[in-house]
Amino acid sequence: MSRSSAAARSDVAVVGRGGVGLAAALSLSRAGLSTTLVGAPLPAEASDPWDLRVFALSPATRDLLDSIGVWHALDARRVAPVYDMRVFPTFASDADPLHFSAYETRVDALAWIVEQRNLLGALEQAVRFASLPVIDERFDGFEPDADAPSGPATLPQSTVHLRLEGGRRLRARLVVGADGAASRVRTAAGLAWTVSDYPQRALVAHFDTERPHRDIAWQWFGREGILALLPLPPDTEAGSAAGRVSMVWSAPHDLADALLALSPEALAARVQAAAGAALGAMAPISRVEAFPLRLGRVGSMIAPRVALVGDAAHLVHPLAGQGMNLGFGDVAALAQVLRDREGGRDPGERMVLRRYERTRAGPVAAMRSATDGLQRLFDSTRPLVPAALAPLVESVVGLGWRAVAGSGWIRRQLVAQAVR
Repeated sequence: MSRSSAAARSDVAVVGRGGVGLAAALSLSRAGLSTTLVGAPLPAEASDPWDLRVFALSPATRDLLDSIGVWHALDARRVAPVYDMRVFPTFASDADPLHFSAYETRVDALAWIVEQRNLLGALEQAVRFASLPVIDERFDGFEPDADAPSGPATLPQSTVHLRLEGGRRLRARLVVGADGAASRVRTAAGLAWTVSDYPQRALVAHFDTERPHRDIAWQWFGREGILALLPLPPDTEAGSAAGRVSMVWSAPHDLADALLALSPEALAARVQAAAGAALGAMAPISRVEAFPLRLGRVGSMIAPRVALVGDAAHLVHPLAGQGMNLGFGDVAALAQVLRDREGGRDPGERMVLRRYERTRAGPVAAMRSATDGLQRLFDSTRPLVPAALAPLVESVVGLGWRAVAGSGWIRRQLVAQAVR
């Protein structure tokens, strides 16, 4: 999708060709800003029937994708709605599972499970239809403005100059860093970044199940980490009534190593046992891969003429499946702030970008605290209390669990936060 005639100057340069970057380019273009997309496309997944990378997209994310003409461009045959969620505490066998319902929360669905290739394909198609300038080169750094006057009375620069690896130069009033956890934009802008590894890895694989999943997302919390089974669309060609799920198991390293060493059939049996055979017998339909889990935070989401979105600005534990939704929330907030700026103010002006940062501070901090807190609570590798007190702690956790399970109001409030 390279275009040699890409504009040398734009209002906005979006760096990053992942889902968040593509959505940012489309959203800011629709906000009336001339926008150039910079970066090489993501490498294609292996030619498996199902992409191992799947996302649980929230209603708020669906609204964003709908507003930029992407939602209905998805292959609907490969999108699975989540109408209910069942969460089980394996540390307390007598505790009821938590049940979250789209019907009770008055939303169309709690989430939609979408493969990465389906999402990226629809976004790339929308970029082509919008005729956005695209430069298939990686960002290499910023350069000083050679045309700007020097001296103590110099006014702030009205543009920033981007240097690309292929030798191209681009001038923009605002640079949006959507280039992931290893963001070059963040580094070039001098924004501090702290990252820590969780004592777990996420194992991902897909399985056929004996019983239908009934559009339910299943999750188990316990000493073996956090196991999630997410609904996938049925095999319509086979005409089977069985189910199909995507597994995400956030497992301690020792357990992750043991699981990775199993044959596909043995892994399926192990997952079936960990899930209490909730979906009956399981059969593998994909390879298994493991991904590191990290917590990352940036000192500031903005710098002079720079705004960060997505994983460039924050990494959270995937137990709630909200990492991608947080990134799309950044995009929606930035686009809204730029649409609302007074009298066509400079989109890279610091006061404008500060509004964006303030808007996102609360939601990002709340999600980071919730996911990190839950991970630490159920982290079997790093006990927070002496062993003698562990039963008491589990009892207290169990009481809290039962309080949530028994309160429809609390459950509705939790879901209302998650679907924003």
